[in-house]
Parts: sequence; structure tokens; C-alpha cells
Amino acid sequence: MIIDAHAHLVPQDWYHPKSPQAIFDIPRLRDEQQQAGVDLTIFGNNWIRTPAGKDPFDIVTEFNAFAAETTAQHSDYLLGLACAVPFGGDKFLKETERAVREYGLKGIMINSSVEGEYLDSPNAVPFFELVTDLDVPLFVHPPRVTIGAEKMEIFRLPEMVGRPFDTTLSLSRFILTGGFERFPNLVMICSHVGGALPMLPGRLDFGYELRKDDSFGPWEPDVLPRAPSTYIEQLYYDTVSLHAPAVTCAVETAGADHVLFGSDFPPVPIPLERSVDAVRDVRLPDSDKQKILGDNAARLLRLGQ
Repeated sequence: MIIDAHAHLVPQDWYHPKSPQAIFDIPRLRDEQQQAGVDLTIFGNNWIRTPAGKDPFDIVTEFNAFAAETTAQHSDYLLGLACAVPFGGDKFLKETERAVREYGLKGIMINSSVEGEYLDSPNAVPFFELVTDLDVPLFVHPPRVTIGAEKMEIFRLPEMVGRPFDTTLSLSRFILTGGFERFPNLVMICSHVGGALPMLPGRLDFGYELRKDDSFGPWEPDVLPRAPSTYIEQLYYDTVSLHAPAVTCAVETAGADHVLFGSDFPPVPIPLERSVDAVRDVRLPDSDKQKILGDNAARLLRLGQ
């Protein structure tokens, strides 16, 4: 079984003529699945193609209803994730709980940051408490406007550079401020191979090792009882990169059990078959490739339960 853990669909009434049409086109996605041998596509809201000026709570409630309805109608090949805002307050928390408990959505997608607020924010603590209680995976996806946006006005750099590094920054802050010490059972799936995270264990560890040496600057709060690399190994990573060495790096950092196949289609109009082949081209045993292509996602999402 092949499961694509990273895709995006949105309600038809969010239509905008400048939006990629694939995010509205379920029949096209089905054709791509069949050509590529993909059995199930997991989709969520990345907040990049939401209606301008619409109230965020309305976006959340509309998307969750859409995800539940679409999953029910096409349960043999589509699975929607709940949409949430970690910093939204009580009404957003109640909607997230409803989406999981009442709609039966098996995971939650959030942005790595919201208007400059990152996942280490104290405002996110009630959200992580809820996710821990709900016991579902949390898919972390970067937003439309990212770190360094003021220098990314050319060549669609927000998409290609800004988004992976927003994920990198957010999860680094979460790790270093003790996020996984407070919430050790969180299952976080990082989009775009986690940005640079699989390449950073050594750098974060030498910072931790030298944390008492003030000549390198402050290290605070000093809350970690163990090296940062051990938390990076705890994360899960999708394969959205179209670059086999990037997938290899994630596997060598976190293990084949912590890597999930993803394509980012829709909306990215790269043939789905090419994304599958990018995993098949990785130099790994076939058993590890099958974990990445489907087994890991099925396990995390408790498919069949």
C-alpha cells in the first residue's frame, strides 16, 4: 500500500482564479493516484490558499467540515486532516476537539508559525495539551509568510526557501525550549523533509555541549536534560523534496520508521508518479522503502482501527 502523507484540497467555495486548480479537482487527483499506484492521499489546509480577509475561525470550521465530508465520500482513497490554530484560544480548541472526536479526523495540520508566533509560544501550551489528550499525529506545515520574507521578493523564494526554513526554526525553538520534555508523547510530522532539521543534529549538539561557555553567547533557558539531537530523532519527516539524498539524510538521522512518503500534490503540479519514484530511487532495502511509502503513515494514523 502506498500512502501520500502530504497533499492539499480545499472547499469549492474558496475558489480563486489565481489558485492552482488541482486543489479543487478530486477527479484529477484520482487519475494521478491510479497512474502512480498511490492508494491513499492525506490532505490538509496549509493556509496558503485560504480566502483573503476571511475570519480564521470560519476558515477552520469550514475546512474541518469539508475534510470530514470529503473523507466520508471518498474514504477508499482520501483522508482529511483537521485544521487548527495553536494560538487561537478556547473556541479554536473546542473546534479542534470536535473535528477529531465528532468528525473522526485522524490527525491535525497546523502552520509552523502564525504571523510571527512560533510553536514554542506559551500561547500554544493548551493546544499541545489537547493534542496529547486526543492522541493523534500533528502535521507541521509552513505558512504563506515565513521567516526572512523581507528578502524573498524574487524567484518564489518564500515557497522554495522560506517555507522549509520556517519549519526548521519553529521546531528548533520547540525542541530547545523543552517542548518535548513537556509533551513527550507528541507525534510531529514535519513537511518538506523537516527543512534543514535532519542536517542540524551536530550543530545543535555542539551548542548544547558548549552551553556553559559564555564566549559563544547565551544559552537560555537551559532546560534540556539530554542532547537536542535525540529530539530531532523523535520527529517524523515527509519526503517532499524530489531529492533522494535529502530522504537518505532523514533516514540516516531518524531511521526509516520516521520517514513518510509525501508529494505535495495537489497543488504542486509535479506528476505523482515522479514523487513515488524519488523514494524508490533511494538506496535502501525494499523493506525500508515500503515503510516510507505506506507502512509508517498507516501506523501513525491507525488506519484500519
